Amino acid sequence: MKTKNKYIITTETSLIFPYFNECGRLLSMILEGDQILIVNETPTEIVDFNLRRAGSSLKGAIEGANEILGSRTYSPVAISKKHGIYMTPTCSPKDPECTWVAIEHVKEYVENDDGQVSVTLNNGSRVDLPISYNIFENRYLRTCKLQYRIEMNTEQAMKVREKYTQSYVIKRNGKGLNYSEE
Repeated sequence: MKTKNKYIITTETSLIFPYFNECGRLLSMILEGDQILIVNETPTEIVDFNLRRAGSSLKGAIEGANEILGSRTYSPVAISKKHGIYMTPTCSPKDPECTWVAIEHVKEYVENDDGQVSVTLNNGSRVDLPISYNIFENRYLRTCKLQYRIEMNTEQAMKVREKYTQSYVIKRNGKGLNYSEE
């Protein structure tokens, strides 16, 4: 397995697992495409680092998701809206057992014999997660809802007018704080 110090989440990133090294230090094991990587950061540090690279943070992404979905716990985050990368945590991001799942890689999920969820990925890999089927399904659906609503909000913001018919001269009123048109 390759070991890295930093990791850039890509469209090939499926899962970011917690991984404890031989000294008990929490690192990450990442399934990317058909390879497994070890990264010298926690899963949540990786998610936060990638959000910061895009001008946000984990805290900001969670606050945004809560605004869109309504205040909830264990909110999904939009890592890259442009590339359709949306991830959901399996538990609290502060919990050392938190795994981050990129929903675009989830082909199907079923309840296994332990009452937990087995997730099959688009590349054929399967992972058993320590979370119940119902909780995983709820998080999966909330992440899909977040993606849909962000895409709808983006479409609403894309107001295109072919020809503008009005222009303005806008100035500050003397020493006042307000602006007005002339």
